[in-house]
Amino acid sequence: MIQRKSKLRTLIVDDEPLARVGLKHLVRDLKCIEIIAEAANGFEALELIDSLKPDLLFLDIQMPGINGFEVLQQISHLPLVIFTTAYDQYALKAFETLAIDYLLKPIRLERLQMAIEKVNSIDRRLSKLEPILNPIRHPELSSVSYLRRFVSKQGTKWHITEEDKVILFYAEEKHSYLRTEKANYIINYTLQNLEGKLDPNKFLRVHRSAIVALKQVQKIKSMGSGRLQVILSDGSTQDVSRSYSQELKKKLLGVCRT
Repeated sequence: MIQRKSKLRTLIVDDEPLARVGLKHLVRDLKCIEIIAEAANGFEALELIDSLKPDLLFLDIQMPGINGFEVLQQISHLPLVIFTTAYDQYALKAFETLAIDYLLKPIRLERLQMAIEKVNSIDRRLSKLEPILNPIRHPELSSVSYLRRFVSKQGTKWHITEEDKVILFYAEEKHSYLRTEKANYIINYTLQNLEGKLDPNKFLRVHRSAIVALKQVQKIKSMGSGRLQVILSDGSTQDVSRSYSQELKKKLLGVCRT
């Protein structure tokens, strides 16, 4: 077992208060664990994970708003993950995300100790969890890893945008945005990072500052000198860089006319 110089800074995420209390009770005698915070839903988890950057996450799966799998897709900081749930049907999907372990409720102390032993024996560089963030380099996990819903926050309100409502992702100044027919939302990704999380059959990078939803492309216009422009479903236009033009034509051949 690897000897640690400090405790594992740990975050508990569960929408059931009694489940959080029970887990804290179980881990209180484990000297390698320090509970630094707890979240009552996926939205709270997003803020706490990226701000506190815990080493370890006890993560419930079924929660209102966004579930545990979606939490992992949305965060930029990746802690080690132990899923906690009352349902065994998610086990395969959980291990496809390369979580450290999967604990069924009610959690037994012996089973928890086994999970912590696993945490203490793995490579702390987190290289084994990289597929969650980069499904393009790990296509065998793409069905699990592609983002299908996008979470953003404006003021105190959280917004969830379904995949089929997205028209365009774009970068402007220091922020990245998601555009729908109704609004533009700031998202917590760079376009480079986001590109690896999107289904390539539904989204395409067309410019260093833009990714379009292919189903939202209404027309393609030639702008001369090998340059293209797409007209999107909301009437807006987006320039296409020469380097992306051939791929765009290939994707939309027979769907749109130049």
